Parts: sequence; C-alpha cells; structure tokens
Amino acid sequence: MTTTNTGFGATGAPLRRLAGAALITAPVLMTGGMLTSPPQTGDSSSAYLSSLAGDFGLTVLSANLFHYAWVLIALGVPGALLLLRGRRGRGLTTAGVGLTMFGAMQMSGLLLSDWFTGAMPGVVPLGDAVRVFDQVTADPSLSAWRLSGVAGGVLLLPLVLAGLARAGVVGWWTVPVVALPYLAGPAVPVAGPVLALAAYAPLMLVGARLLRRSRSDVRTAEAAGSHDSSDRPVETGR
Repeated sequence: MTTTNTGFGATGAPLRRLAGAALITAPVLMTGGMLTSPPQTGDSSSAYLSSLAGDFGLTVLSANLFHYAWVLIALGVPGALLLLRGRRGRGLTTAGVGLTMFGAMQMSGLLLSDWFTGAMPGVVPLGDAVRVFDQVTADPSLSAWRLSGVAGGVLLLPLVLAGLARAGVVGWWTVPVVALPYLAGPAVPVAGPVLALAAYAPLMLVGARLLRRSRSDVRTAEAAGSHDSSDRPVETGR
C-alpha cells in the first residue's frame, strides 16, 4: 500500500521552516527563563512571593521567556507530523503532538500569574499577598490546570519522540533524554538550566530535521519516493 504526505507539496516547505525554527528556538528561551528565574530562599509561599517581588524586572523577563518558549512548542510540535512518510509511528506521534500542544498551552497560560504574584508584595503587605496566593493556589481547578500542563507539555514529549523514533526520523536515545531534569535535577539543582537545555535538545533535533526537509531537493526526492512502501523507515542520519 502506498501513501502520500501532504507535507511534500509546495505548502509543506514554509510550514516545515516555521515549525523547525520554533522547535529550535523554544529550548533556548526555556533555558533563558530558568537562568533568569529569581533565586528563592525557601519553599514557603512567602519565600516564593518575596523572590518574585525582589526583582520584578527579572521576574517579568523570566516569565516572558518561559511563556514564549511554550507558545513556540505549541506552534512547532505539530510539524513533527510532516516528518512522517507512512503509517509507522503515526499513531504515537499524533497522540503525543495533540497532548503536548494542549499541555504547552496550559503551561503558557499559567505564566500570567507571575506578573501578579511578583507585583502583590510591593502593593499590599506580604502577609496579605500570601493569603491571596494561598487561597488561589488551593483551588482544585487551578491544581487541575497545573497538572494538565505538566502532564501534557512536559511528560508527554517522550510520546512524540517515541513515534518519531519508530518512524526512523530520530534515534531512540531521544526518548529518555527528555527525562534528564526529572531524574538528575533534584540531585544537581545548580545544573538545572544545563539539564533543561539537554532535555529539550531532541526538540532542536526535530527542528533541524524539519528545516532540512524543507529544502527543494529533499522534497523532490521525497515526492519521487512516495510510491515506496508506507512502512519503510526514514533514515535518521540525514
């Protein structure tokens, strides 16, 4: 059985370039957001609010970097589907893409709170700010929002990569790499930004694959090979 990929057409090249650029840029912004996160002296609500209020400009910069990193992930990750030639890995990739998009949008929306939590201690007494913060964060719907963001935007990226690995687009090594911050981060907190960049490096690889596949000679070769078996894996070394 043969299949054709709609990404091979003329519209596929711009989409691949945009998605590729988004997936390459997002990890850089994510790392920048971690590097500019204000230092926190403790785990209490007051320590958290004080850290955000201590340098409001830095808080806003970090929030912007995180926000746009998640926006780019939501916009770029559907491009992974343009790398698939046939049925192999399509189910995994499609499920991972949909759930990751939803999670990334949830994570992006959560960043709005940083503007308010960073400003509150400078407007009202810290005790009052803490009471408002604790009441808001105790709401079950906000907890569900936060958990769905983490589950979709962070924990389900391996599903996307597993689908791409099954299709031969990337290597299987990319799947465990995205878990690096969660495996080693608590033990090596000072290496958090480095581990985050390493964890999101597979996204940059997918972005590079998309940029390469946007070239006219590659698209011509793909169109010529679209009559081959739909289950033939893609070579990962190109």
